[in-house]
Amino acid sequence: MNKENPLRDLVDRLNTQYKLSPDFKHKVTRLIEKLDGFPLGPEQMEVLAGKLRETYHRQVLIEACREDGLKSLDKIQLSLNAYSNALNEITQRLNQAEVALERLLTLKSKAPDPPPPPENKGIAPFDKQKAKAMIAFVNLNSKSGRLN
Repeated sequence: MNKENPLRDLVDRLNTQYKLSPDFKHKVTRLIEKLDGFPLGPEQMEVLAGKLRETYHRQVLIEACREDGLKSLDKIQLSLNAYSNALNEITQRLNQAEVALERLLTLKSKAPDPPPPPENKGIAPFDKQKAKAMIAFVNLNSKSGRLN
């Protein structure tokens, strides 16, 4: 043990005992070096040693929480990216459905009016196409609703 500065010895032991950031270790070492010129009594050295140990324990917790926080941020970013991709896919499908409906409406406007259907004899061909398109559109909406 260094009789000139027992705090420096304590810092060296704590630095080997705890795997902390080099920046933290460097700051503590600089602070201890600043105390070299002061005449400190045994009671003051004991108080400072206790404070050093507390600081190292606290720093271990801080750095562990920081690491956990970064991992959580990464998970959140991945989730946001997945959600964004799902929304883009839904938008693409809705655009496709809109184009299909526009084509269907264009076909109807170009086609001559069908003869009136006989009463209770079934559904006109155009009405069948329109019904199929509407069912496809509803299915798209219900599938996109399941993503939430």
